[in-house]
Amino acid sequence: MTDQDFLGALTEVAKLAKPMHRDIVKVDDMEAPWAEFQIDSLDLLMVCIYMCDLYQVPEEIGKTMYPKTPASMKEFLEANGKEPEDLAAALKALE
Repeated sequence: MTDQDFLGALTEVAKLAKPMHRDIVKVDDMEAPWAEFQIDSLDLLMVCIYMCDLYQVPEEIGKTMYPKTPASMKEFLEANGKEPEDLAAALKALE
């Protein structure tokens, strides 16, 4: 998955984690800290859970993910899970 595809998926997942702010959530920088996207620690926990589901990361391994940036999250997910074959369908299944 390209970085742009990952950022797009991450934006959609962040909208699920922050439903009250779904119109303003946009994750568009792989190296920026989460605070730049208005994602606090609770939101990030939900994003991590959703992304682990998306990448089929086992729950016990997912609990060890503490990403500082989208890039570090992508690195963790690629190392511990598998990329969804159909991203659109996988995102739809999360809803």
